[in-house]
Amino acid sequence: MVIDRKHSSKFEEGFAVSPYAVADKAYVNMYHHHDGYPQWQGVQIANWLLAKGNGCQDGERLTAKLVHDMYYDSCYLQRIDHFQCDIEYIYIIWSGNRDKMYISCWNVYQDKCEFVLKPEKIISKYMEDMEYTDFTNNETRFDHQNKRIHSEDDVRPKEYSKKEIADFNKVMSHARQIIDILSQ
Repeated sequence: MVIDRKHSSKFEEGFAVSPYAVADKAYVNMYHHHDGYPQWQGVQIANWLLAKGNGCQDGERLTAKLVHDMYYDSCYLQRIDHFQCDIEYIYIIWSGNRDKMYISCWNVYQDKCEFVLKPEKIISKYMEDMEYTDFTNNETRFDHQNKRIHSEDDVRPKEYSKKEIADFNKVMSHARQIIDILSQ
């Protein structure tokens, strides 16, 4: 979720507020099917925010870029007031001030705030020896997923036919149109 930081001031818990209490303020509710734990998704979000100034943007632009960069085959946009029943963690990116960017992590199973941290602190506390997406070099989660799939299947890069490339470009064009609509 991406929520403007001003909404946290209405709650005694501040950024540690339950996501259910502020869900109606979110720009997006994005469900990732796999690996929501802090050592993976928390670090991925933190890395993404620090890459190329992603955290400098207002909430609406930040959300559009987040959807583009974090999309992969098991990722879904959902109604703002709807949370998947099988999730363990909900992350909120509190937008509105680059120098005071915070991410909160709500543990759904324990019904408590796991942490409220700056991106740098999440990385220093939770980063492990994993193959994280290289957002700094413009890699997206979709690119990262496909790179991993192809590297497991074949050492050589696959050569695509003109039709496969045209089909891919058509799908990407539709995806960009969806992102444009969502970011308006």
